[in-house]
Amino acid sequence: MGKVLLISDLDKTLLDNDAKVPQPCLDSIATFTAQGGLFSVCTGRPTRGALMYSELVDLINTPIISYNGACIYDTKACHALWQVFLPGETEDVFCDALELFPRIGLAIYRGEDDLTCTIHPNEYTDELLWKRESYRAETCKLQDFPKPWNKCVLTGPEEDMAKCAKFIRENTPCPITSVLSEKIFLEVNGPDVSKGKALVRLSEYLQLPIENTIAIGDSMNDKPMLQAAGIGVAVANAIPEVQAMVNVVVDANYEFGICECIEKVALPLLRGESIRK
Repeated sequence: MGKVLLISDLDKTLLDNDAKVPQPCLDSIATFTAQGGLFSVCTGRPTRGALMYSELVDLINTPIISYNGACIYDTKACHALWQVFLPGETEDVFCDALELFPRIGLAIYRGEDDLTCTIHPNEYTDELLWKRESYRAETCKLQDFPKPWNKCVLTGPEEDMAKCAKFIRENTPCPITSVLSEKIFLEVNGPDVSKGKALVRLSEYLQLPIENTIAIGDSMNDKPMLQAAGIGVAVANAIPEVQAMVNVVVDANYEFGICECIEKVALPLLRGESIRK
């Protein structure tokens, strides 16, 4: 079959429930790449949030996708190959949303350098930034945070987030991309951004047929990537909608599902064999 790319979501897919990379997963990825496989990650996190796992980055042998598909980043050359930023007109609707939903906080990621700030920080922004990325962001006023913005995440109680998502989608005066993931994170990117479109762009950059790609994920923001890939794989802890649309379901993230994915899907495909479902 030639070259095969395995691309994995991070949180709740490759990472365990403590946002760590289990050693068995690292060992399995090393086996795959040692046999000629291409490995990368595709995450909603900022680029910084993927690069913090140095032991994983050492195994990555293609550019990575960050910001839900708004950035393709070359980890070897340490620079972005391609980026999409949020339109400046989104600032007013974010201000209105924070006023309308006072229990919701906002994290903004500046596109050029990954600098992050929070507005109305709360336990949910703390979960997003500190517990997952070990990162304390400064608190600032929305209008004071310099642009361009690569991504914004509104987060708060589940009962508020569906209403907030509807408000943002109905009142933003310019094209955006928004995904409500884990029911508490409204991830907002620039227009026409998705993990799926970024995967297609990455495969073209690598001169690799999209049929030779395997994607593994768990959440709503992974759906476009799983649909675009030659083979879509879900971990057993994935939401039902994701599990229902993929070719293969493997063990949960906390049971090292990516190891099963490599053993039953990636390595057989690399050897030109039938996959084991």
